[in-house]
Amino acid sequence: MKKFLLIIVAFFGIPLLLLLGLYLWTDPFRTLHAFDIKDVNEVNREYVSTELYLQNKDTYHYNSFVFGSSQAGGLNTYTWKMYLPEGASTFMFQEFGGNITGIRQKVEWLDKTGAELQNVLIFLDMPAFFSTEQNGHDAIGLKHYALSGEPEWLYHAYEYYNFLQRPSCWVDYSKQKLEGKQITLAADSVTNDFFLTNRVDYQAIPKQDSLKGCTEQTRLNFFLQNANVSEDDVKMAPAVIDESFMPTLKAIKTVFDKQQTRYYIIITPTYRYTNPIVHTSDMEVLRNVFGTEHVYDFASRKEYTSDYNDYWDPVHFGRRLGWYMLREIYTGEPKD
Repeated sequence: MKKFLLIIVAFFGIPLLLLLGLYLWTDPFRTLHAFDIKDVNEVNREYVSTELYLQNKDTYHYNSFVFGSSQAGGLNTYTWKMYLPEGASTFMFQEFGGNITGIRQKVEWLDKTGAELQNVLIFLDMPAFFSTEQNGHDAIGLKHYALSGEPEWLYHAYEYYNFLQRPSCWVDYSKQKLEGKQITLAADSVTNDFFLTNRVDYQAIPKQDSLKGCTEQTRLNFFLQNANVSEDDVKMAPAVIDESFMPTLKAIKTVFDKQQTRYYIIITPTYRYTNPIVHTSDMEVLRNVFGTEHVYDFASRKEYTSDYNDYWDPVHFGRRLGWYMLREIYTGEPKD
């Protein structure tokens, strides 16, 4: 029996140890060694955001934050800063595959660690932000241990588990390490904006920079999917904000009230002919919690959702729409 157990241990244990060595050597998600935004995978955007914040907070004294998923990527914080009081220091605290729990964790963590939240924009991806799965353990959605409160070793255990689930990538990880190459995140190293170009011409209305610049195959697929769409195809999403989310929403509001934050809740626009608009009851809940004057529903507005050239794909808006949204929020002037 003892010999059999030794065989089992050797059969499974030795390969796992070898793979652990490969994981430690390649560091595929750039979470084991010193953080450098110029050499990170964009697999886990929240990890990158948190590490960059920790690295820079004492230098830039961030006090104005944007929270959201990848759908907040069309927002230019350099443009946003034009509408903010003097002394505002902006930071894009973004995560891929975000949810409302992640927003709460970041808001409460910043408050507890002494950060000032003078100005805040929350981009809500509806209905995804209120899905039943709020604490995923996949590589893209794994919460940074500083925010989740879980032990650091557990975070790395989950990352190793994600590594084991990607055998098709092991050779690629090794080649990248041997060749000194890595998929880099082309983000601004100060504000964490998704585009390095956000520092350039941020005062001017951007060009429509989305589907016009995509590949021919992507454009063809998009047009085939939307060849005959009309207003009859615009649907309303089911209501998703139930009582279970109320403590989370109220906790966010409590921090804002405590810090006297100037904040806005923004429902991100998506291409209306392929994505449903927000349910009216969900909008009522958000307005009741945060106040009508603080909530902007751009997802239901035709002028923000009907031109496919304003989108990188059906759910990610381009920088032109981000520019117009900021102008409307802070000056009251709607999109042309």
